[in-house]
Amino acid sequence: MGGGGRYPWGVKTRVRTGIFGLDELMEGGFPGGSCVLVSGKIGTGKSIFAMQYIVNGITDYGEFGVFVSLEQEKKAALYQDFQRFGWQLQRLEKEGSLQLLGGPLASLKGKRDVRKITSEIVKAVEAFEPKRLAVDGMELLSMLPGDEFALWVELDNFKEKLRELGCTSVLTSEVREGREELSRLGIEEEIADGVIVLYYEGEGLARDRALEIRKMRGTKHSDQLNFFDITSDGIMIKKMSERPKVPRSGRASKASL
Repeated sequence: MGGGGRYPWGVKTRVRTGIFGLDELMEGGFPGGSCVLVSGKIGTGKSIFAMQYIVNGITDYGEFGVFVSLEQEKKAALYQDFQRFGWQLQRLEKEGSLQLLGGPLASLKGKRDVRKITSEIVKAVEAFEPKRLAVDGMELLSMLPGDEFALWVELDNFKEKLRELGCTSVLTSEVREGREELSRLGIEEEIADGVIVLYYEGEGLARDRALEIRKMRGTKHSDQLNFFDITSDGIMIKKMSERPKVPRSGRASKASL
């Protein structure tokens, strides 16, 4: 059911996110085998997006998934974090359709460089043969030693290996307040096939959540801000009639994200 295998070049295989209202914004889903960066400030919903992509793949489309957290030390913390959405991660693990990996960088068994970490993830994908992968907390790799070019090469190799294995991946990266960046490392957005930016902006006490598809290779996509809510079922894109007015501060702050 999990199934690996390459995606044939020239064939527009679609991997549906199952996130309400999102797939229709990019011709039915992510292009198969692509690597998509999801970035935004703290609290914008990046981890929810990543886990929802994995869980929806299992429950709605029968596609096995691997979720890697570079922050959480124990699986129990992940179980608790996502329980409010009704996602039974422990049950999915026991059934064999989900694999949870990771932990703080300081405790990754001495794997203190990017190559060792990405190699471990690739080995898990080769063994488990998931169709979907999410790596949450890519910004933490900026703490590791190494020059920018070597990091660029390693992450590009990582992306291509996942594509060869038939795995469509989501990488999340938290950006800093007041910085003109799409990712902490500054290179994921260049390597990624797609970039989705999440916002949580507003004026005074009024704040709105919005999503923007900055790029998505191999498909047409929305070029507008799309407002969304985080509900008990996860992220849901609002329909046009439900969308609030765009706060001026939200538009102006996009350059700082």
